Parts: sequence; C-alpha cells; structure tokens
Amino acid sequence: MWKIGIGSCTHRTYPNFTNFGLTIFPKPSVTATSNDHKMPVQSLESYLFERKLVNTSTIEILQNATIGIDVEHYLSRIYTFKKEQFLAGTGGIPSSLRDYIASDLQVFTEFNIRPIFIISGLNIQLQANQYRPNELTPQERHLESSWIKLTNKQMNPYGYSSSSNESFRLFTDPLPVRPMINDLIKYFIDIGIDYMVAPYDPSFQLSYLYHSGMIDSIYGSTDLLMTNVDRFILGMEFQSKDFRYVDKTKVLSELNLTERQLLDLSIMVGCNVQPTTFPTLPPLPKPTPLQPYPQLSYVKLGLDIVYQFGSYTGDSEANLLEYVAGLGDPKIMELYMKGHAALRFMPVMNKDGQVSLYASEMAKLGADIVPIDAEETDESDDGSANKNSKGKKSTKKPKEKETTVKIPNDIHDIISQRLPPELYYYQSIGLMPLGILESITQGVLNIRPGLESGLSDSYKRLITSPSFTQSLDAQFNLITQLLARYYQVKKIQLKYWFKEDSIELNNRMNPTVNRQINHLLVQDDGSESFSLNRFLSSLSDRYETQRKTEEIKSVSSIVSTALLRNFYLAGIVNKQNELTATGKILREFATREKDISDEDLQNFVVLLLLIRTKVVNLNQSNRDFTSVPKYYKEFENTSISAEDQKHITLVSRIMSVKKFHISPINYQGPISRSLLNFRSHIKFIASDFINSLQCVMVDMIARQENNSCRINFSDRSQWCRLVDSIPFFRDCNNTLLGIVGEIYLEYAAKQKIAHPEVSKSDIIEATHSHLRNDVFQINNSSFNINVHGINSITSEQLSADVASGFQFWRRFVTLAIIANENDKDLISDEFLAEIKATGTWVDGFT
Repeated sequence: MWKIGIGSCTHRTYPNFTNFGLTIFPKPSVTATSNDHKMPVQSLESYLFERKLVNTSTIEILQNATIGIDVEHYLSRIYTFKKEQFLAGTGGIPSSLRDYIASDLQVFTEFNIRPIFIISGLNIQLQANQYRPNELTPQERHLESSWIKLTNKQMNPYGYSSSSNESFRLFTDPLPVRPMINDLIKYFIDIGIDYMVAPYDPSFQLSYLYHSGMIDSIYGSTDLLMTNVDRFILGMEFQSKDFRYVDKTKVLSELNLTERQLLDLSIMVGCNVQPTTFPTLPPLPKPTPLQPYPQLSYVKLGLDIVYQFGSYTGDSEANLLEYVAGLGDPKIMELYMKGHAALRFMPVMNKDGQVSLYASEMAKLGADIVPIDAEETDESDDGSANKNSKGKKSTKKPKEKETTVKIPNDIHDIISQRLPPELYYYQSIGLMPLGILESITQGVLNIRPGLESGLSDSYKRLITSPSFTQSLDAQFNLITQLLARYYQVKKIQLKYWFKEDSIELNNRMNPTVNRQINHLLVQDDGSESFSLNRFLSSLSDRYETQRKTEEIKSVSSIVSTALLRNFYLAGIVNKQNELTATGKILREFATREKDISDEDLQNFVVLLLLIRTKVVNLNQSNRDFTSVPKYYKEFENTSISAEDQKHITLVSRIMSVKKFHISPINYQGPISRSLLNFRSHIKFIASDFINSLQCVMVDMIARQENNSCRINFSDRSQWCRLVDSIPFFRDCNNTLLGIVGEIYLEYAAKQKIAHPEVSKSDIIEATHSHLRNDVFQINNSSFNINVHGINSITSEQLSADVASGFQFWRRFVTLAIIANENDKDLISDEFLAEIKATGTWVDGFT
C-alpha cells in the first residue's frame, strides 16, 4: 500500500476539504529527460490534429458550467513558442500574464462559466531528475547557447537587436510554471477565482473532481487520455468563442487501440508521469524554425510498434508487456511497470481533505479504471459480457466487481513517500514551499544555475555560503519535526550542479528550531491587513525570552509573528533576542520613509540582506557577462569613462530590483546578461527568505501556538486572506527597469560629453525621446504589442516608470546613509562616499 504511516503530523485534526470551497460548485541505456518543464504525451496532440480527431464546438454550450483548468496546459496554449521568447533573458514572470487571464475571464463571465484553476504540485519519484556533476539540462544548454549566439561580437559588433531570431526557448518546451505559482495564487485571490495546488499531477486531480461532481468539464492536456475521463477540452479560442475537445472513445476507435494499449503507448513515448522516452525508439531530427514539427513523431513510431506486435501475436488487443519483456532490458521493463503504477496510483485530494490514491478514489466513486493486471476484466457486476473500450464484445469469464483496490507495498518508491494530509492541505492553498516538500520526500535538494547561465564566482559563493546551509537546516527542521521520527532522521543531500560532492544537511537540532523561536510573539492592533512598514517601524530593541501564552487572532498578528521569528533565523534578531544592526537599519528606514509601498520596502529588505553577504560589489560590473548592447546606447561614437561606468552599474542594478510596468505579449527590446546575473543573486536571497517564512508559519499554525487558525478558519476565504498577506511572496521583478536606467544614464552622459554646452533639460528631453522612439518605439504599432492589440507602453507610463526608478534609487541612498550610521561594516565610509558621488552624478541627468 501507499505506506508511510510515518508521514503523520504531530496534530491530527485536519481542515475539512468542504471548507476549502469545492463543494459549492455545481455539478540501450535509458537516459531520463529533464522534467524542469513538464510535458504531456509526446507529440500526441499534433498527431490528433493531423488525424482530425479534435472536434470543435461553441463556448455557448458551456454556459453555467464549472470548468476545471490545468494551469500548465492553459498557459502553454497562451504562451506558444513565438511568445515570450526573451523571457529567460529578462527573468520574472510574463508581464502580460494578468492581462491574458483577465481577458479570458471576461468570456467566462459572459457565459456564466465558473473556472477553478488546478496548479501542478509535487513531482513523483519517477519524475525526479538524477543530475550528474557538471551536467546541464537541455534547457540550460540551450540558454547558454542562446547567450553565446546573441553576444557573439563577430556576428553582432554593436550587440544584438530586436531583429534577432534567437530564442531562449526550445521549440518543444512550454514556459516553466513553478516560478509563477506564487504570483498566480496572489492574482487568483485578488480577483476572487478558485484555485488549488494539486498534491501531484493536475490531470488526475481534475479527473477526480470531474467524477465526484465538483466540476462539469475539464480543460487540460492529452495526459487526460490516461485518466478515466471520457472527453475533455484541449483548447479554447476566446476571440472566436469556440473550443476544441477530444472524445476518448473516438480516439481509441480511430486509432484501433484499447485503453491499455493507449497507456502503453504513452509510457513508451514519454509523458508527464513517465517522462523518459524508451531508447528503442530512434532519435527524431531536431526541430528548426522552418520545421518545428517534424513529419516523423514518437507517437507514429509507437503506433507502428503496437500494430506490428498485435499482428505478430495475432491479437490486435495485445498490450506491450510481452514486447517490453522480450527486449531483455531490465531498465526498460522497470520504466514500463513503474509508469503503469504511477498512472494507476497517482495521489489526489478528495473532498474530505484526505489525500488518497487515484485508483482507490475511483473505486469509491464506482468509476471503472483501466485494467492493468491480467486477471482484471471489464465485465459488469451482473455477469453479462460488456463491451470493451473499442466497442467489441468480451467473452471472458465474468467477475464480481470489486470496490477495493490492491496496492503494491512499494508504491511509495514510485510515487512518493507519504506526507500528512494537513501538509497537502497547506500546499493546496499555496502556504507550503513545494521545493522543501519535494526534498523531504526525495531526500535531495538540487541547486541549479541561474537564468544567465555561465559560472559566476559571486553567485557560487552566495549559494555555497554557510548561512544558506544553516537556513536550509532550519527550514527542514521546522517541517520534519511535525512528522514521524522517520523523517526526522532521514538524510537530505544538498547538491550543486558544479560540485562533485554533496552536502548532508543537518535537520536534527537540539534544541529544535521551534523551541528557539516560539517565545517571539507580535500582538498588533487587530488589523486584518498586514503592513510591512508598520511591522518594521514597531520593531523592539529587545524581546522577552519567556514564552507568552496569549492568543493572536488577527491575520496581521499571525503574519507579523511569523516574520519576527523568521528575522531571528535570518540573524536580524540575535540569539540574545536583541535587534541587530540590520534590524535597526530597517526600522529607521521604514520610519523615515513612511510613504513607501510595501512592495518597495520588501525589495529594500532583500537588497540589504544581499549587501550583508558581501559577495557582490554593487558598483563593480561583472566582466564575465555582457550588459545592454551598444546598439541601444550609441551617441555620436562617444565613450564614457570608467568612473561613469561604475555609476551606471550601481544605479542600474538598484533600479533593476523595481518593477517596470510594460506588458507586451512578446517583448522585443534590449536585455542584459549582467543585470540578469545580479537578479539571480536577488532571487536566491528572496527565495530562501520566503521559503523560511512559510516554514515558520506552517510550524506555528500546525502546532496551534498562540493561534487557532486550524479550528477557527472554517472558510476558504480566511485561508486565502492569510496567504494573500504573506510578504515577499511574489517572484522577483524582471530586469527591464534596470535596463532602462542603464540606457538612460549612458545615453545622457554621452550627450554631456559630446556637447558640454547642452542644458540639463535638453539632455533629459533628448534621452526620453530616445527611449520612446528608438528603444521602445511607442509610435510603431507592431512593436511590443499587448493583449489588446495596441502598443504595450505609452509616453506617460514610460516617464512615470523612469521617475519612479530614480526615486527608488534615491531611497537606496537614504538606506545606505542609515546603514553606514548603524554598521560601518555593512556600508563603509568609502563605499558611502561612492554612493553619494553616484547620487550627485545622477542628479545631473534627472
């Protein structure tokens, strides 16, 4: 069975799933492919279109229905290969994401269609990547190759331009969804849309919701053909208000397959659940821009094998078990058997909030699942001969229908070691960091290179620092202490892509992390909304060491308490429970900058934490990486001095942390590998901080320490309000505002050098004109088009963003001055003098 009774939480009262809001709905050697980007059944979708097995209907017939939507598939339909080709070059999430979803939701509202978005959860063991030292995934190799081509000085003497055909995306890979999950959750909460992070695979979760009557139809990928779903929506055309759907019975009939054969085919060619393509299939020609979808596909090759084997055995309905056994390769047989087990026993969350296996839940609902064992039949329980999946009568001996399902004892080696339902529930609302849970079940945490690829010495120092290892120890200790002893003693390996040896994390601590931090408590004014400015402004010089017993009830108090405890883990509050210099700097800065937004304040916290690591010299450019191409900064062949370059490097890096409000469907402007490298440092600090914060909050809620969320939060909206209040939750911004700052300052400085007599106002006007007309081409209707078919940037928005970027810079100067006054080791007198000099230099052009 799916064991691990060892995955039991310390506390056994689980939130009822009915309170989650779902019941309100109406009716050779084998080399595994990388699974950083999940994929449906390889090449099956294009083959279905080729065979005209995809039907079309109008959205109007879905009126008043509830639709379950696979988020990863939905976004892959929006962001096809030709959209967001430079996303990996700027970082962040697609800037047009909100606009696209909002546009689609208008159509849903028109027909009173209620969507629920299902987000992919944890990877199963079968999907786990086995990285070798210094091995890059296909996506990472493609990133490096794209950077090399774009920055080749012989090919692009002035740097690449928007006319470049290079793309950071592989033809066959969708945009990765996991970096977007938190932003999606925030957006869904903001607009009041139901969502759920599935325990594991979204297709099986959608199938369960469909059969349990919680949703009326499904919008998902071809992976749904491997579940017990008769038909599903494959694509929606919101402009023409129609959709394309797949009828499973028709597919099986046209392809002359049984359901079991379809599963065998999917496992052989590779799918999301079993992502490895069998080595018996020859490699396909690599896709090119002229031929992205080759005539030969794995599905066609796989079908030939199915048909030929059926012809050889004389049984057209024969499955491929004997064929796989005949190959004589135990690794292929293992993939085959594990693939079937994963398809049958994928965990799903039921309406009671419990996580059970798909086959078990289908049996409870009385729904048939595809037979796997030889003795299983498709007869009805009255003993009559039923029709099988191809419409042919079966003459096998009738067998009484069973409501129980036989589960292998070692299924956890294929799926996952089981976690308690309470953690899966917190995961479903976005409260749990997926990477931490995956590492606990799989026993390994892989650290991969940043989007800029290449090897950065400062980045390597950052991610291998003892402080990061200690932070991970604390995070794993907080979660595993809620579980059975097995998890508390289980070893977790930390692996870096560039190192041979792994590090064994120490998640066993005495005293435990919980005991170190549970005395810290914040009881605020009872406000439901959390304010980071209010929290930082009210930090105390010293906190009591005795544990308090009073209950905190407001969302703001819960978030504030969790954040204060995380400050302790981050060293902002020391082991003597005193506020360190970093904390005093943040308190004084928040007090002085009363009108600053929480979003900007979060960015400054992360910047200060990065400065504290001392791995990056902010005003010294990294010569290993190229900056914004000369193409966008040229002015009369003028050059700038090394000192001016230091000023530009510092300001552009600081500005790159802030958001630039441009939302094209396919950004075509400049990018900077150097700024992306700096963003990797920022993202690493921010990701570690939010992971730690979430672990602290889950620990506090699960133990019911000074709160009764688990009892009092009877409505899903209350949990959503808590998740929505968590600071540092969203992904870091892209680098575009930093790029704008670099172009602005270098172009302005070159004007001053070339024409010293030109006034400051004229330089400012000429620089803004250059940004409007030459860089972002706001008068070119075909450049950087947005969702609504108009240019994604206006003169007013560009001017406002540039102004806000320089205001953000000036606030950083204020932060540096405060930091120098409190801790000269953090910001030295020499570095502060350089920052002030840069500020004076910038004021000459803004």
